Amino acid sequence: MNSTPTPLYAGVDGGGTNTRALVVAPDGRCLAFATGNSSNINTAGPQVAAANLEATLSDAAKQFGFKPNYAAAFFGMAGVNDSSAAQLVTKLVLGFPSVKISGFEVANDTRALHAATFGVGSGIVLIVGTGSKCYGRAADGREWEAGGVDFLVSDEGSAYDLAVRGIKAALRAIDGRGPATALERLIFSALKLSEYGEISQRLHQNSLENPGQPMTKTEIASLAKFVTQAAADGDAVAGQVLEDAMRSVLETVVAVAHKLQFVSGKVQVGITGGVVLNEPGAGVFKKCLQEVLPGAVTVVPHIPPVAGAAVRALALGGVAVTPAIIERLESTLPEKLKS
Repeated sequence: MNSTPTPLYAGVDGGGTNTRALVVAPDGRCLAFATGNSSNINTAGPQVAAANLEATLSDAAKQFGFKPNYAAAFFGMAGVNDSSAAQLVTKLVLGFPSVKISGFEVANDTRALHAATFGVGSGIVLIVGTGSKCYGRAADGREWEAGGVDFLVSDEGSAYDLAVRGIKAALRAIDGRGPATALERLIFSALKLSEYGEISQRLHQNSLENPGQPMTKTEIASLAKFVTQAAADGDAVAGQVLEDAMRSVLETVVAVAHKLQFVSGKVQVGITGGVVLNEPGAGVFKKCLQEVLPGAVTVVPHIPPVAGAAVRALALGGVAVTPAIIERLESTLPEKLKS
């Protein structure tokens, strides 16, 4: 294996489903990309998360043909919501036996999305995927975040939240507390239930994916597609569920905008996640956004969060991140990251 002729910088996007690592040169050129398994310490567990992080960074360097020695790295991690979690991941990274990193930072994955959307500028970003979280950074460096603490008490508007709202609406319809809805048939057919009371056993004791075990957050979140499907087909109950979820997640955006004193008509909101990028959720989200923050505009990042993490890694390593560097990074992205 060759020695490294130029400093390597790594951006890491660590999620509950998979881990992505993008290696770039000081001039922004993308050199290698690798994908690994989950590195969310809350879902995978600290030791498994650490092993998956190290393996992904090691694979990326090997693809380029060099030792996994990095000048700087930025870890944008789902599940890192407080200083103790960041310190835990920091300790895990410092303990990597085969991957060496001279300097690095661990933070929530919203920071990577922000860099992918605004570079080193200001703005608000919102992740609405399996979970959700909102983060903003002002021009003077002030930061604020809202939501996304944990799926049991937060994650407003996420696929998980949307699925739970859909299940509740179906239950209300079945026992007469709410109006009829296609969600009864769609959700209960997907869960393979013959009686609605069986849902308790399915949720807590007998997952379809893992018999004998509770349904996971991801498995429950997968049911969100039935809410958006029913809403797209004109089901009034599903449409209301979707709108309520979008209003809920927009509360986090408003909180961040107000805390950072953004002027309403000039607010830019970078968005990612299938719920808000695809119809009918996208249209409902934008309609509700105008109601709570008139004049605000949504922005879709030109580069993926893992590339945003690479931008943060370059800055962390002392590289002046110019528009030319970001343009070069974007133009040299691996094909699998351009879709």
